[in-house]
Amino acid sequence: MNRKLLLATSLFLMAMTAWSQEFKIGYTNLDAIVFSMPEIPQINADLQVYQKQLGSQIESKQKTIDAKIAEYQKLAQQPTVSPTVMQEKETEIMKLQTDLQNFTQKADESLGNKSGNLFNPIYAKVQNAIEEVRVEKGYSMIINASTEGGGGIVLAARDEDNVTKAVFEKLGVPMPAPPKEGGN
Repeated sequence: MNRKLLLATSLFLMAMTAWSQEFKIGYTNLDAIVFSMPEIPQINADLQVYQKQLGSQIESKQKTIDAKIAEYQKLAQQPTVSPTVMQEKETEIMKLQTDLQNFTQKADESLGNKSGNLFNPIYAKVQNAIEEVRVEKGYSMIINASTEGGGGIVLAARDEDNVTKAVFEKLGVPMPAPPKEGGN
């Protein structure tokens, strides 16, 4: 019985040792790579133009509402105006305000969709490069070193497991210099 337990324990330990030697984790910062891509300035410019177009339409709709409100206020000062006319003007203004709110919401969604359509191919390109580096360097997985809020996921790691430089090389994009400490 003891021999079987000793043999099973030995086999288990050998398997764990082999598995731990094969399981290699690398890390990088996905957003740092994406936002260093040469396409990003054009994407940002395109999004800015689109945002200005949407903003102009919103501003135009707001000016229409402001003019209707001024017309309503002027009309309200006339003693001979009928309550029915005032009610129609109020209804018209409320409808325009609702239309503006709906348009603003749709404009926000449209801007988000456009942003996704422009950024998704860049993220896919970077993801493909990360996958190629993972395979070439024999990593089991590559994790993102930071989250959207800027907090790190990797709390401690060996520098040689940082694959960021290799991904930049794979993409043919120069790696930006790290920021100087202390802001100087």
